[in-house]
Amino acid sequence: MVSSTLKIVAAIVIVVVVVVGAYAALTFPRAVVDFQVSFTMGVDRELKRFEVPALHDKAQVEVIINSGSALWRASIANANGIIWQHSAAQGGQTTYRGDWIALPSGQYNFTFETIGFGELNANIRVTSKGGFW
Repeated sequence: MVSSTLKIVAAIVIVVVVVVGAYAALTFPRAVVDFQVSFTMGVDRELKRFEVPALHDKAQVEVIINSGSALWRASIANANGIIWQHSAAQGGQTTYRGDWIALPSGQYNFTFETIGFGELNANIRVTSKGGFW
């Protein structure tokens, strides 16, 4: 009697650990857009399509300027229009990291545009997450 009860409790604990572990793995933050830009003087634009995975509901944009400077604008849009947008004048090895925004799972377009009078080399990343992260 005690051994069968112990087996049931152990099985329940294993199932709970597996379910919680799978949920944590599926909702852990991950880069959904990650690319580099190298723009010269003038107006440039880069468009990337991405998908926010199931169980994810938040996203964060990060722009890391490696060298140069420019006025830039980034936006996230879906078929209904622009969901998020930010503009900045940034240069010389600085980082912009936005707040986490609500972004349910689905397909989106990320646009990064610059107006510069010199070169701009940057890394752009959009990270999504879900759950309790």
